[in-house]
Amino acid sequence: MNLNASNVTHLVVDMLYDFIDGSLACQNSIDAVSNTVKYINENPYQRVLYICDNHPLNHCSFKEHGGIWPIHCVQGTRGAEIHSKFFSELSLERIKPHNDNVFLKGRDPLLEQYSGFDSHNLRGERILSYATKKVVISGIATEYCVKESCMELLKAGYDVYINRENLAYVNFEGHLKALKEMELNGAMII
Repeated sequence: MNLNASNVTHLVVDMLYDFIDGSLACQNSIDAVSNTVKYINENPYQRVLYICDNHPLNHCSFKEHGGIWPIHCVQGTRGAEIHSKFFSELSLERIKPHNDNVFLKGRDPLLEQYSGFDSHNLRGERILSYATKKVVISGIATEYCVKESCMELLKAGYDVYINRENLAYVNFEGHLKALKEMELNGAMII
């Protein structure tokens, strides 16, 4: 199956510094970033959309406010920035992160939001207005934001492909369990 086509959307989930080398650094994150950049360059016809945690400092997911996570991806901090390789190593300007193709989630301080399904760009447009029926997902972390984004897309009738080489995870066992769960629900692991 040829996925290098304009009717395929590549969702890059949470390839942000706090998940790579910051307060919630995940296993395999550096390789996931490098593999994703390589994959995007090898599949230039795909539409690329970036989903990003973008929390206020008083977000409910933080331990300080009753959540389970350390402070991460706070608006305006380095930890909330997309890794620099997506700006410096991608071959085409249209597939680099920019205002129209970056979609933010987790901005409501009272709402936990793992999935990027309801994320919005800076113009207030939902990601679903840009996504095609066929979606490839790369991202961090397999067990949380990748899985939840996948499950919501599957429920909405999208064809979802999970790029195994382009994932980072909290722990390897959880990663494998999430892959199996996504596959059992209809995602194709590539």
